[in-house]
Amino acid sequence: MARPTRLQLAQGAYTAYGEATGGLNVRGEPLPEWDDLGGVVQHAWLTAVEEVERLLLSPPRTPRTPDTD
Repeated sequence: MARPTRLQLAQGAYTAYGEATGGLNVRGEPLPEWDDLGGVVQHAWLTAVEEVERLLLSPPRTPRTPDTD
């Protein structure tokens, strides 16, 4: 099975958000369909997916120890 594209991940995340909120946004209004969101909101979901990918794929950070001079 091929890895989903970022667009597919963003659409899936948006769908999951809608399922978790009963299909409502933060104001209690019905969520629009993905195609009706508009470019800015779609871009925001894509950006969120990119950040999740970055967090998952980047090596774990080593905690820094303060200098004790």
